[in-house]
Amino acid sequence: MKIDSKISMLIEGYPRNGYQTYSRIVRGSKRGLCISRLHPGYVAHKYSLDEAKRYWLSNQRGDDSITPKSLHQLVKTLRIELRDRSGGTIFMDGLEYLLIFNDLSKVMSALEEIDDLLKASNVELIISVDPLTFEQKDLEKLWTSFPRYTGEELLCKHFVSNAQHIPTVAPMAVGQESSGLKI
Repeated sequence: MKIDSKISMLIEGYPRNGYQTYSRIVRGSKRGLCISRLHPGYVAHKYSLDEAKRYWLSNQRGDDSITPKSLHQLVKTLRIELRDRSGGTIFMDGLEYLLIFNDLSKVMSALEEIDDLLKASNVELIISVDPLTFEQKDLEKLWTSFPRYTGEELLCKHFVSNAQHIPTVAPMAVGQESSGLKI
């Protein structure tokens, strides 16, 4: 696992709480950025992310749409969005959706490129991952490349880094179980 990575995997089961976790982290900030399989209007309304910039991972055409077939478009969009940013957090779901249209090596290469962009802007990317939607070999590759956390661990990590006093929790280890799911 890369210790200096700006990408964190948020381990989710059911119910999915990633959007609520992200909403608490950005707390109505206009600096929020969300890339989602869910429609941007739904995300804004349902999770109180009205102030966050939202992109839709979809084959629908539009200014705020990113086709899952084009990892280049995803990287380009993030490059543009990160150009004038310093600090902050981005949320993305739909990694398994990207893997329907792209092989794992291409997705991993795009994530490495995105990680470099994030480091230059000191921005973190939280990627929601449901282990049940991935093949075990793909999960192992993700786990060895990026740190993974539960929602509670991410909240602790962010609030502690913002000088609030919340007990720290270590990231989950390979083989550890969370809610009955082997991680």
